Amino acid sequence: MRNTAAIRHKHLQLDQNKLTRAKVVLGAKTETEAIERALALVVDEHELDKPLKRVKGRMQLRKVFR
Repeated sequence: MRNTAAIRHKHLQLDQNKLTRAKVVLGAKTETEAIERALALVVDEHELDKPLKRVKGRMQLRKVFR
């Protein structure tokens, strides 16, 4: 999942309550892990949506969560 060549240090201002909640919901041990998992979910969701947009609603996709 991690590509060390793409890792950069970032200084962000984030809502601590949201970050703490995301950490719990995602089962992450660290805040960094929570952010990484959340970003992965966003990217994965986008990848799932691309084929649906191409067929313009002519098919159905059921999302199954763990």
